Amino acid sequence: MRPIVRSLFLLAALIPASGFASSEVYKARCALCHDAGATGAPRVGLPADWRKRSDKGYAGLLRSALQGVPGTAMLPKAGFPELSEDEVAGAVQYMLSTVNLTKDLPAAAPAPAGSAAASPSVRVDDLTLALSVADALVSAKIGGVQIEARGGRVTLKGMVDDAAAVARALKAARAVAGVREIENRLVSAEIFEHD
Repeated sequence: MRPIVRSLFLLAALIPASGFASSEVYKARCALCHDAGATGAPRVGLPADWRKRSDKGYAGLLRSALQGVPGTAMLPKAGFPELSEDEVAGAVQYMLSTVNLTKDLPAAAPAPAGSAAASPSVRVDDLTLALSVADALVSAKIGGVQIEARGGRVTLKGMVDDAAAVARALKAARAVAGVREIENRLVSAEIFEHD
């Protein structure tokens, strides 16, 4: 191998691929909404768009990117299920870097233990409730479920593998604090199987 080619190989090995890959994933998948702010998406390079969302911290923003945000146009993995979690994380880090935020971004401090927000008698807001149910379903290994939450009433819609998956989804959702009622619109894929 010629010395110049070998030097370029070595140099390429030293340059982290993540920065290039992150911006490429962003350009190919995320820019459509985040460049122009389509459907209310926070725009890259505009700190004001990220101010309120940054209260979630990096982990919360990454969770929103991976799982989607119910009631918004933000689908899980921006609607590209073929993306790996690392690719999504890289795109989120790239977007945050455009507004001088890092993956060390902490979440806003939680409310003190004695406050009304921590009281079980106070309703959980709809978005938080939907995200909590989504987390519970992920823990129960249930995917592909659309979750709507309104005033403690949670609606589960979508197709799952079988009746056992429906039962696991309902059990997981019922265990979430703030869920008062569940409307089950889940369909078992078993009913579509033919001999």
